Amino acid sequence: MTQHTTPPPTAAARALAHVSIAVPDAEAVAAQYASLFGAAVRSRETLPDRGLRVVFIECAGVPIELIQPLDPHDMSNTVAKFLKTRGPGLHHLAWFLDDAAAAVAHAQAAGAKALDVTPRAGADGCLVAFLHPGSTAGVLSEFVQGGPHAPSPATPE
Repeated sequence: MTQHTTPPPTAAARALAHVSIAVPDAEAVAAQYASLFGAAVRSRETLPDRGLRVVFIECAGVPIELIQPLDPHDMSNTVAKFLKTRGPGLHHLAWFLDDAAAAVAHAQAAGAKALDVTPRAGADGCLVAFLHPGSTAGVLSEFVQGGPHAPSPATPE
């Protein structure tokens, strides 16, 4: 990263969208978190185009996305590859903002490597784009625009 500039208001993180955990069995982990921590399932979704089963749980007010590859042997699937090389664990942090395209453009202008140059459809009806972990202290980061759990858009000052 070469530049340190403040993003425009529409590209600034407004709230934590979710913590994402890569798992081999999302339903089993959801049940484990319910038993251990009192978590509750918020939604379930299959994303065939991404090869993922997604279960969102809510735990102590924190949204957690459990991501499971539909085919754990498909090494073209980034989550399957993650699980094979690293095992289950923290996959990424996701941030709500008002304009994912503006956030990607700002991040690139600041020297970050965008994995998605153009936001794409994600879980929960959101638009999403990812930044390479090499640009964000080793943590894969996701921009999330819209969806049923997004905060109201920022009002111009």
